Amino acid sequence: MESAGGDEIASARIFLSELNRFLYQGVGVSEPDLVSAFHGWWRDHADQVLNFCVNEVQCLAVARILDPVFRDPDGFPGLEIHPPVSRKGVSAKIVANVRFFTAIQDFKIDIYKKGRNPFLKALQAPAWFDPRRVAEDDKLVGEFLEFIEATGSQGDKRRGWMTAAAQFLVEEHAGSAWNLGPDLAFDAARIREELASRGNLGYSEKKATIFLRDMADWGVWPGLSNTEVLNVASDQNTMRIALRTGILHPAIPLLASYLDVYCYQYGLTDRMTQLAWRKVWEQWANVAGNARPAGPASVDYVLYKSVGKAFCKKGHPKCANCLFDSVCPDECRKLQPPKSISREGQTGWKSGRTDAGGGGGIMS
Repeated sequence: MESAGGDEIASARIFLSELNRFLYQGVGVSEPDLVSAFHGWWRDHADQVLNFCVNEVQCLAVARILDPVFRDPDGFPGLEIHPPVSRKGVSAKIVANVRFFTAIQDFKIDIYKKGRNPFLKALQAPAWFDPRRVAEDDKLVGEFLEFIEATGSQGDKRRGWMTAAAQFLVEEHAGSAWNLGPDLAFDAARIREELASRGNLGYSEKKATIFLRDMADWGVWPGLSNTEVLNVASDQNTMRIALRTGILHPAIPLLASYLDVYCYQYGLTDRMTQLAWRKVWEQWANVAGNARPAGPASVDYVLYKSVGKAFCKKGHPKCANCLFDSVCPDECRKLQPPKSISREGQTGWKSGRTDAGGGGGIMS
């Protein structure tokens, strides 16, 4: 290996020292919660640096690709528009209870993994999905979480969500998730607010959207209104597809999470991804005789599962077989979504701040 010259080493010392100070040392930072001066600057300027734009021409092109899939799903046997689970013999009210409790767990937990079918499981273990029983018996909660393999690092938090959600249904909706519909006039916006605003049920706006999407798409609440307010839930898959199809375009490739400790980039990408897929849904109305679904959220599963998981993968995309191969610009095909990182999380960013003495940082 060729050795660096003295001038190069001297320059590197200055550069790396200044870079370290700006990114990780809290020297001269007046806000105690900031790791360094950079993070204050990034908070104030991330949106300008990334300068996201939504390409409406690409949105229409993507809508044209999706239209025949929703017009004739049987003509695309390799694509799944809705979760392929059997609910035979399970009443609409039981389906609502099962989906209510499983939607709480959805992010980072695949409830259908290994062929699991929580709807048929409700016939075998009905107490797991009976809000009155769940509210009274923590053992039932534990059995359910073991069934879906959700007893890991957030197991205690998930237990709390389940118990609080069951109590919520018992106390305010006569012990049935199905009753959320008539109690709130089958208004998707009101139901979403009811679930997401509580703070202790495990329901974010995204999880509430997924629950409502399935209640509408499965015909559990056929009269559900205001479904147009429900967005595609952004995750690594829907973000990646938005970037690679070019419907969402940042001015630069997104930064590694090490530079986005406070998730300003992640939060912005999250919001812009939802906006981009909403624009696809809006442009879809311009396709003659279109088969556009009632709301953007109904596109979520085909993106997440049938495209993201099957073809538009991180390391080894299968572009030639992908639904969107004909519309993805060449310069976008390798773009990656951001990762979410938190200074409060297991990586220890909160204690990663150092000072003029140097050293310090995070530890595994």
